Order: sequence, then C-alpha cells, then structure tokens
Amino acid sequence: MRVLDCLRLGVAGVKAHKKRALTVVAIVGLLFSVLMAGAFFLQGLENAALGKMLAPTGGKVLVMSNVDTKFCGEECDTAEEVAEIRRNIERYGGEAISATMISGEDGMFYRLEKNVFEFEGEGLAIPLSTVAKMKGVQLPGWDAGVERRVEAVQTIFEEVKAEDNESRIVGILPGGVYASDLSLSSVEQSGNPLNMIFGQIVTGTSQNFMIGAAEVSEGSGVDAVSEIGAVSEMDTAEMGLVFAEFPDLKAAYNYYRDEANYCLDLDRAFGHCKNGYKYLTMSAVSDPLTTYDNFQLVWLVFGITAAVLAVIALIIAVSTYARLIGKDMKIIALYHAMGSTRGQVRLVYLSYLLILSVMTVAFSLVVGLGMALLLGAVNGEAISQVFWMGFGAESGKIWLVGWNWMVWSMVAVLLLSAVLAILLSNGQFASKKLARKMK
Repeated sequence: MRVLDCLRLGVAGVKAHKKRALTVVAIVGLLFSVLMAGAFFLQGLENAALGKMLAPTGGKVLVMSNVDTKFCGEECDTAEEVAEIRRNIERYGGEAISATMISGEDGMFYRLEKNVFEFEGEGLAIPLSTVAKMKGVQLPGWDAGVERRVEAVQTIFEEVKAEDNESRIVGILPGGVYASDLSLSSVEQSGNPLNMIFGQIVTGTSQNFMIGAAEVSEGSGVDAVSEIGAVSEMDTAEMGLVFAEFPDLKAAYNYYRDEANYCLDLDRAFGHCKNGYKYLTMSAVSDPLTTYDNFQLVWLVFGITAAVLAVIALIIAVSTYARLIGKDMKIIALYHAMGSTRGQVRLVYLSYLLILSVMTVAFSLVVGLGMALLLGAVNGEAISQVFWMGFGAESGKIWLVGWNWMVWSMVAVLLLSAVLAILLSNGQFASKKLARKMK
C-alpha cells in the first residue's frame, strides 16, 4: 500500500464520517483557537507599539548611556568611564556616536555627528510636548475630556505637517504627552482587563535632536547658534554621556541588560543596584528597551499559561482521536481481512488523524485570527486614542495581529496529537487482539 493510497483512504474516512470529523475539529480547534488568539493579539500589539517607537530611526535603536556618579564613586574618572562605555557599545555590536548638547530657553537639544533619523531635510526632530512649548500652546488638562485632549494633540501634529518646514521641524518623535504608558485608563477605561497588557508599553520621553545645521535660540526656538548669549554648547562626552546606535532591538536589549547598564528605577532610587552597575542607560527615542523588557515577562506568563492549556488540549485531542480508533474495530478488521498488514493499517489511520489535525489547525487559525481581530475592533477607538496621547504622533492603521514561534508550536502540538493517538492505540491494530475484542 502506497502513501498516496493511505491518504486516499484517510480522506475517505473523513468523508464517511463527516459529522464525527467536524465535531472533533470543532472541539479540539476551539481549545487551540483561544491560545492562538492570545498569541496573535500579544504579538500584534508588541509589533505595533515597538514599530511606532522605532519608525523614526528605521528600526534601529538609539540609546544613551550616562556615567551614574551616584554609583560610580567619588573618584570616578569621567573620561575613563566614557571610554569604557564606548568599548562596551562596540562589544554588543553598536556604534558610539559623538554628540553636542545645546541648551536654550526651549530646553536641551542634541546634535549627533551622524544622522540616524529617517526624516528628510535639516531641522529639528522633537517630541510633540516640545513642539507645544516652542509654539506657546497650552495643552488641555485631564479634566478636559478624552476627545478634547486627543483633538489638541492631533491639531498640533497636523499644523506641523502643514507648515512645509517653515518652523524647521522635520519630524515629531514619539513620546508620552498625556500618558507614560498605553494603559486604557488614560481614555477613561480603567476597568478594561487589557490594561494589564497595555500598561506594559512604556512610551517614555524622546530627547530633542537637531539634524544638520538646525539650531536653537531665544524666541522662535530656531535660529543661529552663533548667538552665544542665547545658547550654550557642550560635548556630551564631557558630561559622561554617550549616544549609541544599534542595528536592531535585540542587540540594543543585550547591551541594556549588561550588568554595568541595567538597574530598575525603584532599585536605583533605593541604591539596590548590583555591584557592577555604573551607567544609567535608556532609550533616546521613546522607550522600546523598557517595553521590550516588560514584554519578556508578559510572554513568560503567557507561555506558561499556554503550555498548561496546550497540555490539557493535547490530552483531550489524543483521547478523542483514540476513541475514534476504538469505534472503528469493524473497519480495522475489514482492512486485515483484505490482506493489509498492521503497519499499513496504522499508516491509514495516521493519515486519517493527520487530515483531521490539519483541518483543526486551519479551523484554529481562522477562529483565533477572528478573535484577535474582534478584540482589536471592539477596543479600536480607545486604542487609537491612547496611541495619540501616549506617542503624540499619528496613530495610523494599528494592526493588532502578529505571528511568532508560539503559533508554530501550537500547530506542531496539534499534528503531534495524531502521532501520539496512533502510538497509544497501537494494540488496536493487532489482528489477534482485534479478534478477541470482536468475539
């Protein structure tokens, strides 16, 4: 009996028992679709948030490390520590970038010797909060209501776009305007269960940057640096500050988690950082590092939960498949009567169960995708509003569906259930045991 014959007989088995097959697909598929929906939604949310944070730098990560004098010690040599920071950056695949800090009435601005941004032209790359300050715009308070706050942010954003670079603002960087994270409590949905996840997305505060010859001074905020009375300049290395560009988030995160750089804010406040800690390291544009760090815990919790539920679903799937085999004693006997070997019968039923598993995978993917899309659609308006208030930049189309290795693992578990069912039902295919059962 060829493999093609086994597949043909497997398909025939599904057609002969359509109702039974569909019932099995629905029962097992629904269990896995819930897990897939969770994986789709979480990955989609992480992709959307990190995509917004990394868009200005084209997916690269701009990091700033500062010598933390609180932990470096009284005899801390800033020049030596800056050199050590640069070596550490290179060790993790990053590139240290020299920079100048320019201070003026509108705050501190950094000019990097290398342009790391995707914006066109020369000018300022700044968060919306700085734009509002430069324009003398007072943003509505929290008591103004969600719609008015969102409208104020959108108005400033659209005005900058319409100015055709008259103000020399070439790009608005994402950063917290009204919210430091994307918790839906910012849009008056404090009871939404999704806050446990959305609250892990930290929007952070983007620094102010100059691209090219753009300069800051008194009044309009943009003029010539040569007016020394209005501004002052300093090499960031003299301050113990180093900027670095990393090719991707994984490389930047590995650098961020180095013992010399990593210390939680609460531990730092109470002086409980590890002995090796010396450099205060953070994202320079929004906060993809903290968000990515928070999602490691989110994925850990989801992974453990999914693993437990997947084992339960696997047990149900295997036992259901085994019962299907147990009900087919007469058909198995017929195969033996026609001269089929035990191995050939096993192969026929393996094909049958694999076809059911593939149908279940398709069902789970479709239903799981539908659940994730529905979850995003139900909360769509609130999510769009919190993106505006959290990032101060155009929210655009927020696609809360993503794909990762967990989805593949669930597909593998479903296919594995067919193999396990055959192994556990191995005795059912023996002609001698089959004859005893049928007496």
